[in-house]
Amino acid sequence: MRDTPAHQTPTLPDPVLDRLATPTDTATMDQLLASWFHADVVTLCQPPRGWTAADLAKDFALPGRLRGAWGQQLLRMASLPAQRGEPCPWSPPCPYDPLFRERPPRGGLEFPKPYTIAVDPGPDGTVALRLTLFGFATDWLENAAEAWTQGLRNGIGMPDGLQAALEPIDRRLTIREHLPCPEVPPAAILRFVTPLNLRRGGVVHSDITSLFSSLSSRVCGMARWLDCAVTIDRDDLRARAASLTIDNGHLQMVSWQRWSRRQGNTPIQMDGLVGPMVIAGDLAPFWPLLLAGQSCHAGSHAAQGLGRYRLEPLGD
Repeated sequence: MRDTPAHQTPTLPDPVLDRLATPTDTATMDQLLASWFHADVVTLCQPPRGWTAADLAKDFALPGRLRGAWGQQLLRMASLPAQRGEPCPWSPPCPYDPLFRERPPRGGLEFPKPYTIAVDPGPDGTVALRLTLFGFATDWLENAAEAWTQGLRNGIGMPDGLQAALEPIDRRLTIREHLPCPEVPPAAILRFVTPLNLRRGGVVHSDITSLFSSLSSRVCGMARWLDCAVTIDRDDLRARAASLTIDNGHLQMVSWQRWSRRQGNTPIQMDGLVGPMVIAGDLAPFWPLLLAGQSCHAGSHAAQGLGRYRLEPLGD
């Protein structure tokens, strides 16, 4: 056996990346909806003193802070290699590995983080904090849910600079299989309830026509967590998008700040579009894509809660 040169680090096996890069199935977008599955962890908490559930739902940086608190708990549970950003050697890997570790693209396809986070008003004045895991990331559901609960108890940073402990008064885990595919309408509203952050070359822009190519990249990447490679003609999709009638006059650009632990807790300026957008025309090529996007969000920073929208069909 040859010795590894001192300047080289042995390459560790990465079973999660190998699984993402070599899916067992291929599927059209329609077939993907039929095989789609995800799990929701919904935790009900009383809002911190001085805050209402509606206030928290409008704090666009809150999902990112929830993600940070959750990630810190997962990091404490992780193997030492995973803590260093290397593949986890455990079998199965620790939950930090599939949920947080960065993985390089393969074949031009990026693999998104397999989760989203959402904040909504709950019943009786509570706030509903939802963590959604996609595809085989649900194999780590129980550990992820425990870390989520502990992260809330340990405290979430608030905009006033204080830490607020959120004690769960209820927590429910739900597995959801298949996405329903209602009849394609002649028009639809995409109502963005959290900001849509579109980027080109690392720069935020407001060219809404790029939404469909951005969404196709995200859904195709997320499909790998369902062990599927999606057959989709992106050039054709882009050409068909140019024929749609898009009314984005009611979208509004909003700005806020988030804080990056990796960059020394420095503030980062964020921008995105919120509000309703109406699309009309031949929606058939886009309909399954839009339905999947409702589940996994659209645009950049979707794992931090951005790009969440409701899809509302419109009649003739």
